[in-house]
Amino acid sequence: MINFEVTSIIASILAILMFPLTLQISIRRAALGKAANDLTAVVFGDGGDEKLRRRIRALGNFIEYVPMCLIMLALMESSGASRNLLWSVGGLLVFGRFLHALGMLYMNNPATRGIAMFMTYASFIVPAIWIIFN
Repeated sequence: MINFEVTSIIASILAILMFPLTLQISIRRAALGKAANDLTAVVFGDGGDEKLRRRIRALGNFIEYVPMCLIMLALMESSGASRNLLWSVGGLLVFGRFLHALGMLYMNNPATRGIAMFMTYASFIVPAIWIIFN
């Protein structure tokens, strides 16, 4: 049986990182609903609120990339990649997703998100190339 030790730890860290992204959306929806005297006012969509839109996209972007990156990491781990390579790729993914979320939520400088996306791209391209050639 294959033990996905590195992938499991990286996935767990990412799940913990995902929690505040999700929670911030719920908190903002509740605040907007409370301000409108209707808690269901912004149950769907962003209600035209820029802060909620950014929160939704930060989570959405996270969800769009993390699953494929974790699958690629697991495939690489099951194919016998070195622990150093696995930790490097997993670290790129975690740090890239963390930096991207910060950039989406709190910064207006696109360079932060650009660097974060480059890290994320590397975390699924490096495993893809490694798997093809190994």
